Amino acid sequence: MKKKSIVISLILLILGLSSCGASPVEETPDGYIDVMPTSSESGVILQAFDWTFSEIENNLPAIANAGFKMIQTSPVQQPKNNGTTWWSFYQPLSFSIATSSPLGSKADLESLCTTAESYGISILCDIVFNHMANVGDSTLESDGTPVVSPDVATYEPYIYEHRNDSGTSATFHHNPNAAGSGAVTQVYSYGNLPDLNTANAYVQERCLSLLEECINAGVDGFRFDAAKHIETPNDPQYSSDFWPNVLGVAKTYYTNKTGNNLFAYGEVLNDPDGGRTIDLYTPYMKVTDNTYISQVVSGSANNDAERVLSSPYGKNTEASNLVTWVESHDTYIDSTQHSKEMRTAQRWAVIASRKDTSCLFLARPNDNLTVGEIGSYQFKDEIIGVTNRFHNRFIGADEEQTAEDAIYVNERYSDTSAGAMIVNFAGAGTETVTFSHLGTGVYYNQLTGEAVTVRNNSAKITFDDSGIVVLTMSKNIARPTISVSQSGVSFFDSLAIDITVTNSTNAYYTINGGTPVAFTDQVSFTLGDVTDENNQIALYIYAENSQFSVHQNLTYTKVTIIDGYFNIVNLNSQYYTDYELYFWAWSGANSGHWLSDYTVQDDIVLIDFSATSYTSFLFATFEKGHVISNLDAWDSNKIKQSNDILISDIFYNASNF
Repeated sequence: MKKKSIVISLILLILGLSSCGASPVEETPDGYIDVMPTSSESGVILQAFDWTFSEIENNLPAIANAGFKMIQTSPVQQPKNNGTTWWSFYQPLSFSIATSSPLGSKADLESLCTTAESYGISILCDIVFNHMANVGDSTLESDGTPVVSPDVATYEPYIYEHRNDSGTSATFHHNPNAAGSGAVTQVYSYGNLPDLNTANAYVQERCLSLLEECINAGVDGFRFDAAKHIETPNDPQYSSDFWPNVLGVAKTYYTNKTGNNLFAYGEVLNDPDGGRTIDLYTPYMKVTDNTYISQVVSGSANNDAERVLSSPYGKNTEASNLVTWVESHDTYIDSTQHSKEMRTAQRWAVIASRKDTSCLFLARPNDNLTVGEIGSYQFKDEIIGVTNRFHNRFIGADEEQTAEDAIYVNERYSDTSAGAMIVNFAGAGTETVTFSHLGTGVYYNQLTGEAVTVRNNSAKITFDDSGIVVLTMSKNIARPTISVSQSGVSFFDSLAIDITVTNSTNAYYTINGGTPVAFTDQVSFTLGDVTDENNQIALYIYAENSQFSVHQNLTYTKVTIIDGYFNIVNLNSQYYTDYELYFWAWSGANSGHWLSDYTVQDDIVLIDFSATSYTSFLFATFEKGHVISNLDAWDSNKIKQSNDILISDIFYNASNF
């Protein structure tokens, strides 16, 4: 009997069992601390869509804490209509950094780049080389090509003067029939915009000058809008040396100046088309992969994990040549339905966990697509930060994706480290998850700090509503988070602020550099009484625990309004002295009507809507002396217009107009 019990004990020992259950696994945390990648090549990009340079700079602490290696700005060239709307930035007037842009000045960009460098963050600027601004969507030259905006002459006189030359000296293409042959370069077919002759030596010189100017300002990389529509040296239909002469020279210039490699990628939506292949572009830049994520998540949790597993990248090239995204500004603006933030986080967890690709996270604009305002602060949520830091930790590591029912697993592993991104598309619950590369041991959910024991290649995982668990052997406690109810807005009278911190042992805030006010978990107060000489309030918030600290800088503007009117504040007086100012007002889906009555008091433009039923309006400027003859029809002769404004908001801060 005694001999038999020994044999049974040995069997139990081999199976890892005992009469009291599984033997405990010793905790052996690896002591890894998250750091920013040294190279931008495979880092994570935040698209700060339509943010001002100052807003980006103010948010650098939160962006760095969230693990974003690069920040992509909107186009830095002089925009059409001084950048009134988001799309006007994609109709440039110049090949130099804008002298008048709501994004800010060249000095603001230089300041941003300097501060970003101190956080180990690279600034990536959007650039438009394929085309320039037109005069209207349907206005054409006699040969059927779009008319170049005369405003181009102010910034690029040579390019404007030679726009209609014959032969190679022309600075714009005049190939109205080429689109019918399937050509996608050297034609005007892209959005009915004047197509720049990128084979022209002077045009190339100006484009290179812009890149070098940006590099001198501290910029570390570029995104090229409509790169698909600019020819390469080996194009089968049209070809030129634009990319080697512009981007190739800029890369050398950057390396000689910094000792590093310039980051560059081009917008190549879907296939290159016209019988061309993606390898025409990859010798010069990374390219976008806009189709992968659309295949990944179907909207039904029951098969999302399997769809991830069976979905290839949309481009036939190495993953290291790709920039992937959950959404870009184009896909977000074009979509009539937007996913909830938690769904976006799940999709981001898939994208950012993948091997070798660069990936881009869109900071969504607000509903009005307001230039110069931050629409969403999801970028700083800890669930996004943990995902980014997982990506950063495993740059260069191998991957293996598996799926079972609604659970997707991407294991990243090397000879020295292993971890797993786990997404349960069904959401909350406790499930048994199997692994191939996570050895027996104690791992930690980087979102919660909870210990998870992996034994015999499996573990019981408890998911919260996000459905996301990130496992590594780092015993990091959860980072502090800061949430603010109103972030850096304009207000009149007073503004109620609620601040909530989590995972913090010490937190405080200051107003305009005053005495720190300590609080625990949550605090509420009202802004309004104390402002500086510019009627602004600087709010600084700090939170820390034993391992990490975070802080935020927010700037609020207090405006003075006059009761009984809608107040347009901080509007440059030239817009109502040197131009004609009109207001296009409407209600719901009803057609609009032009109004011209307003008064100016204390530099505030006042409109009386009290006797109307209008709910929204915008304002527009026209040439001095212009008269709108039909007040019930839209007048496209405007010089500049604002975004849509709700009358119930009472005031509009026009400082960025």
